[in-house]
Amino acid sequence: MAGLFLLTCQNINSAKIYILNKEVAEGGSIVVTCSTFGYTQKSVFLYLCHNGKAIKMEKQLNQADFTFIINSIEKNNSGNYSCVFSEEHLKTTQVTGYGENYVFINVAESLIPAEISLLKSDVSEGSDAEFNCSTSNPLNLIQPRMMIFAFLLKNGSIIQVYTQNTTETLTTFTLRRVQIEDAGAFSCVLMLNMLPHPDKRLYGRNEVNLQITATSGHGGKMCRVCHGASEQLM
Repeated sequence: MAGLFLLTCQNINSAKIYILNKEVAEGGSIVVTCSTFGYTQKSVFLYLCHNGKAIKMEKQLNQADFTFIINSIEKNNSGNYSCVFSEEHLKTTQVTGYGENYVFINVAESLIPAEISLLKSDVSEGSDAEFNCSTSNPLNLIQPRMMIFAFLLKNGSIIQVYTQNTTETLTTFTLRRVQIEDAGAFSCVLMLNMLPHPDKRLYGRNEVNLQITATSGHGGKMCRVCHGASEQLM
C-alpha cells in the first residue's frame, strides 16, 4: 500500500520495496529489493523491516537498489515487509516503522501429505519390498518448479528420498533384500523444498505395515515379523 509509513525516529527515512514472489514455501528464500532512488544520492544504511521492526541492515554505497535475501524461511516469516534508511549507523533494534510502501509475503506449508500403498504387504526375507507414494490431486505449486522431493518414512523417520517431476503423481520406493529389522509402519510425504528445519514433523495421509516372513533357524519353522513382534506360522 503506497504512501503508508510510520517512522519512530526522525533520523530514519522511508524507502521503497519491490518483490517478485509474494508466496514462498517453507525452506525457501525471501528475496526483496530496497530502493532509495529519488530519496537520496548519499551512501546510507538500509534496513529491511518485518512487521515494522528492522531485521536486516546493509550499508549502501553509491547505489540506489540493494537486494536482501532471507534463506531457510519458516512459517513465522510471513508478514509485512518494508524498507527504510538512515545516514546514521543504527542498530536494528533501534529501527522501527514502515517505509514508503510495504508488501505482504506469505510463507506456505512445504509439506504435502501423500498416500502410500504396498505392492505386497507380506514379503519374504531377502526379497524386495516396493511402496507406491501418490497424490490424488494435482500439485498446487506456489512458484514454478521442475522437481519436488518425495520422502519414505519408517516409524516416522526418513529412510529414503527421491526427486520427483512435478508432472508425476506417483513415486515408487524399493527396499532391496529386506531383513527382519525392516518390518514396521511406513508412510510417505512430498515436500516443495528439502526439510525446512530439523524439528519439522513429517506425516503422510496413511500408514502401511510391512511384514517380513523368515526362517527362524529353529527346526526350519517360519515366522512373520511386523512392528518387531513375531508370529509363528508353522
